[in-house]
Amino acid sequence: VRLVDLRGISDRDQTMTVDLGVLLRWKDPRLAKLDGCEVPLDAIWSPGISILNSGRLITSRPREVKVGPGGEVTYMQRYFGSLATYHNLRDFPFDKQDFVVTLASIKYGEDKVKLNIDGQFTGRTKRLNISDWNVGDVNGVTETAFSDAFQRNYGIYKLHIPAKRITGYYVWKVLLPLCLIVMMSWAVFWIDPARFGPQLGLSATSMLTLIAFLFATSTMLPSLGYFTTLDIFIVGSTILVFLALVEALFTSYLVSKDKGRLARRMDNACRFIFPLSFIVFVVIVLLYG
Repeated sequence: VRLVDLRGISDRDQTMTVDLGVLLRWKDPRLAKLDGCEVPLDAIWSPGISILNSGRLITSRPREVKVGPGGEVTYMQRYFGSLATYHNLRDFPFDKQDFVVTLASIKYGEDKVKLNIDGQFTGRTKRLNISDWNVGDVNGVTETAFSDAFQRNYGIYKLHIPAKRITGYYVWKVLLPLCLIVMMSWAVFWIDPARFGPQLGLSATSMLTLIAFLFATSTMLPSLGYFTTLDIFIVGSTILVFLALVEALFTSYLVSKDKGRLARRMDNACRFIFPLSFIVFVVIVLLYG
């Protein structure tokens, strides 16, 4: 299998849009007399190799084989369309993925059809039309799998497509604005607690801005049963913004009880505690998230 093009990867749909070239060769001595002929694939014996990833593919070449000397049969086909893939998104948006295209013979077990890799044909074109992933060198491997339904072993071919997400978009469009919203919430620590109106107004505005931002980015990923690195970052940022709001409420309460000096001391301490806490949090998320 050769990766001709990779047109797109959808995290939300767990699919990838591919352009694949598939080359099959096998030998059937019964066809030796047809040397040099092209015959319909359905008119002769074939190993029945199919792509197992669920999806919708379109073929661009006729279903014909070329017969060579001694009954050597060559079938080449090109497939374009969408294939299902598995995305482990725990490290999103700093993740690496190994996308796999799986082929196998549905008709015959391993005792009838054994798959071998054509190392010369297997690979990828140098330039792929995908902008948000860096795709590495692809490689093909063969495995044996046991089918519970048919109680027999099958030969399976897997084309591994390693890819690393380009994170620039998410850093500038998601993480940086999120950091700015968190830092905006710290401005309350420089407002005199006696002016509790502007202080509470700024805290509430920071919280509402964060909520609106979260709604705008909620469609990036499917509903997952686990947290991604981005989710952890968002939750931590939300907690810090909320704590800044709580601190503003508490200092306003202290001022109302004629404890303005204590309220100012709390604001002065929070000017250092909150930024340091955020820096430590970011480092932990990036290193261990």
